[in-house]
Amino acid sequence: MILSAEKYLELTSDLANAILQNTYLDNTLIEDENGDERYTEEAQEQFNEHLDMVCAHLSANGIFKEGDQ
Repeated sequence: MILSAEKYLELTSDLANAILQNTYLDNTLIEDENGDERYTEEAQEQFNEHLDMVCAHLSANGIFKEGDQ
């Protein structure tokens, strides 16, 4: 199955964030001086690990982003 780049990024990010929110015990977000919210450094590292895992599982099951197959 080939997903558009936009759909693939949305799906993988949503899944990685869901895993993060269900497994990370500390606060995951901080607010920058300009008011933007972003992950804490530790939460970002965990999110990246979850994202890699999600992408690996999807590709192992034949789900790819267009242009990556």
